Amino acid sequence: MHLPHTNITPLPPYERLFGPVTRARIVRLFALYLVLLGAGTAFLFVAQQDSLRIFGMGLVLPGGGFLAHADICTQNGIGHLLAALAGMTAFGMSLLVWFGTGNILAPPLTWLGLAIGAAAMRHGALRPSTIGMVYAGLAVALVALAIAMSARFAFARRQRRIDNAYLAGQTGQIGLIFDAGSDAGHAAEMSLDHLQRLRFALDRALQPLDQFNGFEKIDQFQTAAIRYQLNFLAYGVALTQARFTPAFRGYMHAAQIALLDKQTQHQVWSYWALENLWGNLQADPDPVARENIMYTGFVALQMALFSASTGRRDFSEAGRFTLAHPSGTRYTHDALSLVRRLEHEYTASPYYLIACEPNWVYPLCNTIGASAIMAFDAQHREQRWATHAEDFRHNLEAEFLDGFGRYIPCKSARTGLALPAIGGVMPLAMPCFFLNAVAPDLARRQWLLLRRQLFDRIGAFRRRAFWPIDTGNYGFSRASAYSATALAAAELGDSAVYRACIEALETECPSVLKDGVIHRRKASVWAHGVELMARAGARDGFRQLIEAPPPVAGPQLDGLAYPDVLVASAHADGDGLRAVLYADGVHVIGLTGLRAHAPYLANDIAITADAGGAAHFKLPLAGRTSLHVRPQGGG
Repeated sequence: MHLPHTNITPLPPYERLFGPVTRARIVRLFALYLVLLGAGTAFLFVAQQDSLRIFGMGLVLPGGGFLAHADICTQNGIGHLLAALAGMTAFGMSLLVWFGTGNILAPPLTWLGLAIGAAAMRHGALRPSTIGMVYAGLAVALVALAIAMSARFAFARRQRRIDNAYLAGQTGQIGLIFDAGSDAGHAAEMSLDHLQRLRFALDRALQPLDQFNGFEKIDQFQTAAIRYQLNFLAYGVALTQARFTPAFRGYMHAAQIALLDKQTQHQVWSYWALENLWGNLQADPDPVARENIMYTGFVALQMALFSASTGRRDFSEAGRFTLAHPSGTRYTHDALSLVRRLEHEYTASPYYLIACEPNWVYPLCNTIGASAIMAFDAQHREQRWATHAEDFRHNLEAEFLDGFGRYIPCKSARTGLALPAIGGVMPLAMPCFFLNAVAPDLARRQWLLLRRQLFDRIGAFRRRAFWPIDTGNYGFSRASAYSATALAAAELGDSAVYRACIEALETECPSVLKDGVIHRRKASVWAHGVELMARAGARDGFRQLIEAPPPVAGPQLDGLAYPDVLVASAHADGDGLRAVLYADGVHVIGLTGLRAHAPYLANDIAITADAGGAAHFKLPLAGRTSLHVRPQGGG
């Protein structure tokens, strides 16, 4: 199912700097600062003690108390000036800590600590001229900010009109841009190279549950966290299963189950105890209990894709996803409880989008959570998302679309402040993949606007548009940026961008084959997972899997030894099965889903199903080997 080629949704008119919820949060923040400014001013002009007056100056400006004795003429004055600069830098670092770990206490405590530290220094009376300079500086900064925001608003309104004119002009080019064909009805097959890349994920998934060999252990608060590595490796395996091996159980099912069960290991979710404590001032370590879409939404989609690609409902069993705390407390969850939590948090949020780290709201994460609910609906014949879709879309457009038509990476739920669109094209490209399931017209619009940055005037691919930092391990590599953009291109059907990204990825991060597994030395585990998703992608493949997962019926391969036998393709063929296997020597092949006691031919080998519809037989394999299982006497 594809959108009509003429369906290009324009950007909404740009009539105000901020959406209503964001504006209310920013006004509240400004009012809070005015209270702080008033208190600091009161100390400055009413208090008799110099230490209290300096403390007041520290309330007016982070590190401002050190300016009380600052000058550029004396050694003491220069020291105080440097102390003020160091204090402002420390406050800036506390903002980064707040963003990186959700620690909302860091900025106010740093600000207060700097004020107290400056007040504790005794260097004589505070100079009146210094007070005047601080207030004059604040006034100049406020005027400059107002001018900058007015100029940005005017420029953005002009750019919005230009962008909409551009979008209207793309109507005739849509068929040329989104030119990839559909995979529907085609028995897709992985190449040996593709199978060797899949093994990167399978090797990590199929190790003992409490082992994480081959995973990167850098931090558990940001994008290098193990939970994200598990998520995206699992998404890659699920998409691979759905496209190439829907009629194969065996190690593909086992890998997806293992990657979900690894999410229950305490080391994966222990981060939340700290984040919840210093971000929400709550001591509950359960990562599902409160707005935490980076765990709840991501795992819910993991479960949804497992069910959609296998037809199984293991994690719909009550309490199947249980988190055991070292204290002995157990938090029992399952697919339904995660979906219900997502629904509650969507409706409870003023933004109608859920925070990740306490306070920080990411549109990308929320499209992942929305996809999970949509998939749950399709699998259980429910209409949960229908009650949220309109509000979600409205708030996404009203609160998270900046003046230049880009979805902002993230926004503070408490202050309304947003991070600038840094990170190159990847944070603009990757949301298009998940958005294609939630709001396909918006995904197409955003992709068309982004695509202009990917090629220069003569059609050359702009590699410099991709951030040289790998999101998954913070190393110097464009692997994650190329993989994520290729993923969105595959889903939307833009074959030119997909090819350009994969070629650039291979050039800058060459594939290395070791012991039958292909990896890229500089690429993070996260980037490998995203690349696996991209290679399993097809036009609207993710959307179709979310909206209408295909039924899993008929004969299925099962019980093959990994990695002795690699399954490149396995598709139901009426009452039979067609598969492609890679191995050498004679191997035992297992089948399930056969008709009880019915005779079959596996290539030229006669087999009979047992009472449970299962059978086993030995098959000689030599490299790439085709297998056709059919009822005896059938075609």
